[in-house]
Amino acid sequence: MIAFDNQILKLKKNTDFRLVWATGDKKVSTNLLLIYVDNKEKYSRVGISSVKNYGNAVQRNKIIRRIKSIIPMINIIQGKDIIIIARKKTKYTKFEIIQNELISLFSTCGLSC
Repeated sequence: MIAFDNQILKLKKNTDFRLVWATGDKKVSTNLLLIYVDNKEKYSRVGISSVKNYGNAVQRNKIIRRIKSIIPMINIIQGKDIIIIARKKTKYTKFEIIQNELISLFSTCGLSC
């Protein structure tokens, strides 16, 4: 896989998600769950998930689109696999609050520069 400097790729495979879930460090906020692990590569991969019982497809995709729009604002360090999971309260939360929580999660975990 070819990745350029400071590029963020998608974490897509189920096996990769399971590996990060099983071995990663977890950090929880009121609306989000962040799980991360080293991947020994020169690029970072981010996966976003929302559980089916949190609402219909429209609501889940809205949450995922919001999180995807915040990711480019964060300067993520290289060599990490990251999963962001939206919690049940997220569909009722304002965008600014989600943005502040995600930025603070990344900074407290040491995942942003």
